Amino acid sequence: MKLKSIILLIALASGFAAATDAPHAAHWTYSGEEGPAHWGAISKDFHTCEAGRAESPINIFKAKKAPDSFSRIQFHYAAMPLDLLNTGHAMQFVAEPGKDSVTLGDTSYQLVQFHFHSPGEERFAGKASPLDVHLVHADANGKMLVVAVQFKVGKQANPALQTLLAHMPAKVNEHTHIDDILVDPSGLLPEQRGYYTYSGSLTTPPCSEGVTWIELKQPVSISKAQLQAMRKFYYHNQRPVQPLNGREIIEVD
Repeated sequence: MKLKSIILLIALASGFAAATDAPHAAHWTYSGEEGPAHWGAISKDFHTCEAGRAESPINIFKAKKAPDSFSRIQFHYAAMPLDLLNTGHAMQFVAEPGKDSVTLGDTSYQLVQFHFHSPGEERFAGKASPLDVHLVHADANGKMLVVAVQFKVGKQANPALQTLLAHMPAKVNEHTHIDDILVDPSGLLPEQRGYYTYSGSLTTPPCSEGVTWIELKQPVSISKAQLQAMRKFYYHNQRPVQPLNGREIIEVD
């Protein structure tokens, strides 16, 4: 995928407009007059946020079991240099381009970026986790796939998250890149890889649809101190649950 396309995907998936692509992008927030209830009216480019019929996040319940022939996602993550961006909406890791990170069926998807929401955006039988991470991928044609991982508070700190926390840029638009520090996204994944999958959208403007969602079922443990540290940067950056509108949720073991 061309570098410019990757940059644009990063901008769209985080809700942060890169200056080279959208110098006058509409401003949005998670509350008030520019919050989720008003995203569709802020800009014509955000119309899908209110008119879309396959939006994310959703409340996951009454899933249908996948048949044995159903394609299962395969992870192929590798360590890459630490590259963090404070977008003004979330803390985002910018992935090194040029590597196929996951495969689903015959399609390879490259990891573009991952970012955090607190509380977690997905709901499982109506309940949200204290924190989640969305790992955003794109195939060669720009079709997007997002892997969502939920976190729970436990006794042990997560090493991968701790590495990120040690270098989070505090100011909006601030960018931190350190070649000598490597981060492996696998450290943010649970041991068990069962998941729910459905067709949805980006959870930030422009709320583009046609996104394949992979919602891993098993949460990853982090410490209370790590959760508190993440929430010092961003808290309540969570879009409300969107109607399912007849979409099917598949459970994959």
